[in-house]
Amino acid sequence: MGSPLTRFLEAEPTGEAVARAARERSEQEREATGVTARRISYRRSLSVLLLAVGLVAAACASSDGDGDGAQPAATTAEAPGDAAGTSAGGDTPDDEPTGGEPAQDGDDGAPIDRTGEVIRVGYVNNEGGNISLPELRIGGEVAIEVINDAGGIHGAMIEPVVCLSDGTPESAINCAIKLIEEDVDMAYMGVELGSEAAFGLWLDAGIPYVSSHSWGQTERNSPGSFLLHVATGAFAVGPAKTFSELGIDHIAVVVQDSSTALDFMDNIIAPVLEHYGIEMERVVVDIAAPDWTAAIAAAQSAGVEGMMGQLDEFGCIGMVGSAAASGFDKPIFAGSCTLYIGVLGSAAIGTYTQGDQWVPWVAEFAPPEIQERLAEYADHMTSAGHEQLIEGFAIAPYGAWREIKFILETIEGPITSESITDAFTNAGETPGWFGPNLRCGQAPWPPESSHCMSHIMVWQVVEADDGSLRRIVVGDGLFDAYELSGL
Repeated sequence: MGSPLTRFLEAEPTGEAVARAARERSEQEREATGVTARRISYRRSLSVLLLAVGLVAAACASSDGDGDGAQPAATTAEAPGDAAGTSAGGDTPDDEPTGGEPAQDGDDGAPIDRTGEVIRVGYVNNEGGNISLPELRIGGEVAIEVINDAGGIHGAMIEPVVCLSDGTPESAINCAIKLIEEDVDMAYMGVELGSEAAFGLWLDAGIPYVSSHSWGQTERNSPGSFLLHVATGAFAVGPAKTFSELGIDHIAVVVQDSSTALDFMDNIIAPVLEHYGIEMERVVVDIAAPDWTAAIAAAQSAGVEGMMGQLDEFGCIGMVGSAAASGFDKPIFAGSCTLYIGVLGSAAIGTYTQGDQWVPWVAEFAPPEIQERLAEYADHMTSAGHEQLIEGFAIAPYGAWREIKFILETIEGPITSESITDAFTNAGETPGWFGPNLRCGQAPWPPESSHCMSHIMVWQVVEADDGSLRRIVVGDGLFDAYELSGL
């Protein structure tokens, strides 16, 4: 579903000098981190579907499979053709943040004690096919082990029942059927790009569907679906707000030629920019044979004062690299991309990007309690043998499971699929782990009502005193994108 980085850069007409520099930097990245060209192509495939979901912002580190961590008590229900999942443990946290309203007493006034109970979670993840992202399983498994080591949910242990899917509709359906037959209490998607085909099976079975982000259209607006982190639409607001604050009112919006991207540009980006009084020039690039030189030339000829991309990681490399080669010196907002920074080096300086959570590379700007949690996350991942995944996708499911714990703790009676659904639906405001509080059931981004959050933050790439590149937080950090969207 994606081409290796070198093939992409060789094919695009951005100038041989840019292509050669990018290839050399790419090789250095892979040698240092163990990222293969095949793995990077997986990054591209995921980001095509996510568009600008904040998860992509966590995707610049290596991912070379499983570590050698301890095995938690987990079972695996394999879909045909899938490999078995592995698991990893972590250390018990020193303390948990307070917040929410966890159930403390039973009907008779005694403290709730679920010792001996097991909460079975169907954990689906894409691994082994064209899309293979084990870190979106590993991060969750590490968090579950941490939760269990700390006493679980009032004594109940969480048991992940893993099913690995290859991202196709058939595989997604097979996993859903198998896990429903396993009588799981809840479904959790690490990443399931075939979710649209299987989503109805989960709902028909009365099993709540939970993930950090959305992987299909239907799940974004459906009772029984709970998507903990930010809605996709929120990522149109970061660029609009930033350009407005820079005094810019005429920009190029660069997207790849897909129905999803064009729909997002017309129905989300355009009205948000209009709300900010920003005129938009549409620049559409062919996915299979992108001509980034022509794209930048089109933007320049239109006399724009800035440029934003709603692109996959390779698209951001093409756009930013070509802009630098063409002498385009106006502000560029590279969506939620991160890979381009390491590949293009100094050409990335001054560009903007965004995300929906505090992450390790901007930890110094985070509130003290978030800094502590980021350090704890790094410790747990290291202890579990996955240090190489700390600055990758693993942070999304890790944070999500620490947030799920708060919601499960609010259940007073038996923990069942029905009571879990009710807990999410009526959760109110519950603590976020690496970001703002969640508002599941309250539709903080009404056009995508299943999402529990609407906050994002903007980062800018700068050169540090030692010549390395770093990202700094623009403004005050996380802000409610829906409140500022005009939608």
